[in-house]
Amino acid sequence: MSLNNYSVVEYYAEHEKHRCGYCKSTDTNYSHGMWAHMMTVQDYQDLIDRGWRRSGRYCYKPTMNVTCCPMYTIKCSALEFKLSKSQKKVLKRFHRYLAHGCTKASEDTISAGESSATSEPTGETFEVNDIPDLHQKSLRAEKNAESAKVMSVDPSLAERTGVKVQEEQVPRGDSVSSPLQDNSVDKDSTVKEDQEVPKPPCKKAKLMRLERKKQKLVRQGYSEQEVEQMLLDSKKPPPQGKTLEDFLNESLPDEPAHRLEIRLVRSSPPSREFEQTSHQAHELYVKYQMAVHGDPAEKCTLHQFTRFLISSPLKSWTPSNGPPNGYGSFHQQYWLDGRLVAVGVIDILPRCVSSVYFFYDPDLSQLSLGTYASLQELSLVRSLHHNAPDLQYYYMGFYIHTCPKMRYKANYCPSFLLCPETYTWHPVEKCKPKLDVSRYCRFEEDPTVVDADGSVVVSEVLVLSHNKAMPYFIYQTKNRDLEDVEETKQYASLVGMKCAKRMLLVKN
Repeated sequence: MSLNNYSVVEYYAEHEKHRCGYCKSTDTNYSHGMWAHMMTVQDYQDLIDRGWRRSGRYCYKPTMNVTCCPMYTIKCSALEFKLSKSQKKVLKRFHRYLAHGCTKASEDTISAGESSATSEPTGETFEVNDIPDLHQKSLRAEKNAESAKVMSVDPSLAERTGVKVQEEQVPRGDSVSSPLQDNSVDKDSTVKEDQEVPKPPCKKAKLMRLERKKQKLVRQGYSEQEVEQMLLDSKKPPPQGKTLEDFLNESLPDEPAHRLEIRLVRSSPPSREFEQTSHQAHELYVKYQMAVHGDPAEKCTLHQFTRFLISSPLKSWTPSNGPPNGYGSFHQQYWLDGRLVAVGVIDILPRCVSSVYFFYDPDLSQLSLGTYASLQELSLVRSLHHNAPDLQYYYMGFYIHTCPKMRYKANYCPSFLLCPETYTWHPVEKCKPKLDVSRYCRFEEDPTVVDADGSVVVSEVLVLSHNKAMPYFIYQTKNRDLEDVEETKQYASLVGMKCAKRMLLVKN
C-alpha cells in the first residue's frame, strides 16, 4: 500500500472554549480540534458526516451539548432540490442585470408580462464559525511536520482489513435516501359546469359531467377518437416548471449589458490558472472582509488568506470514473466583464460538494451574490453526479438555529440536519420545532438507535510514531502512558472507528 494513501492528523486533547461568533459571548463556544497534515477526500467525507468541519488545515468539531450556539451540519439533496419563490426572484434579477444592466423590471428593458422582483436580503454568505487563534497551532504543526511524515509501515498493518488503496477505487459510501417524497396527488382536471356545487361532487356527478363534455365535443365536430384523446390529455399532470438549470442558463441578448464567466480552478495544489489569479482573489477578499465583517486591513494579510482559504489538507485525486476535475479543494471564480467579483471556496468529495466560504465584491450586494452562488454550487453537484453517481449532496456547513441570520440555510429544500448523537440525517422541517424548545437536540426519535461507528477499540487505532505507521497495540508496548490511552480513546470516539482505523494519529 502506498504511503501517500494515509491521512495524517494531530489531535488536540484540550477541550477549548473561545469567543462565539454568533451570540458574541466570551468563552462559551466549545469544540475539539485536530490539525490535518494531509487527508484523503474519503476520510474528510466521513468526518463531516460526524459533525467535523475544516478551516484551512485545522479541523474542528463543536461540542454540541455544552456550546452556547450548537452548530448542526446541514446538507441539501441536490437531485431533489426545488427552487423557492424568493430564489427564483434572485435568479431573474441577476439575469436582468446581465441582459439589460438593471436589477429592477421596467417596461423599457423587460418584456411585457414579467413581474418585478422584490428586494432580497443582500450580503448572504456562508459564515464561518469563529475558531481559536490558529497561530500557535500552525507553529506547532510546522514544528511537527517532519515527525508527521510516513517513512515506513509496520508489517502487521499489511494483515489489517478495512484499509483501502485510494488509487484503485473510491470507497463508496451508502447514499442517504431522502425521506421527503412528493406525496401530492394530481387533481381531476375535467371542466366544471357553471352551476355552483356546495360540496365535493360524488362519483356519479363526475361521470355525468364527463359524459356531457363528450357530447359537447362531438357536437363541435370532433370524432370519438379525438374526444377520447382530448380527455386523456386533460388528465395528464401539468408540465413541470423551469428547472434550476433553465434559470441559470437562460439565453441572453446578442449584446448583453454584462457578461459572466464562471471558472472552477483547483486551489490545492494550486493550478497554473489559480496562481495567475490569486492576487485578484486576495484583493477581493480584503475588500469583502473590511466592508462586510469590519476586519482591519492588518487582519487580512496574504498569509492569513492563504492559511484560511487556500491551504488545504485534502489530497487531489482524479479517478477515471469520477468528476472531470477530480476530487479535492477548489475555488469557483465569478468573472463579470473580465473582473473577479466573487469566489466560492469549495471541496469536492465522494458524496458531496462542501461549501467552505464565499466572498464577493460589496459594491454588487444588490445582486444577492451569496444566494446566486449557492444555487450555482447546487447546479455543480447535479452536473458532477452524471460522472460520479454517489455525489448527490450540497453541504452548507453549519445550521445555527439560535442565530436568526443563519437560518436561511434551511430554505434550500429538501435539507437535512445531522443528529449529534447518532449521526443520522433528519428533515429540517421536523427538527425546527424541537430546536424552538431546546437549543441542543437529539433528532433521532428511536431511543434504541446509537452511533453505529462509535464502539471504540483502541488497539486498532492507527498511529504514526517516529515516522513509522503502526496499530496502537504495538505502539502501546513501548509506551504505557495511561493518559495517552484515554486521549486516544477520546480521539477515536470523535472521528469514529472507521476513520481511526484509516488515519494516522501522530504520536511524538
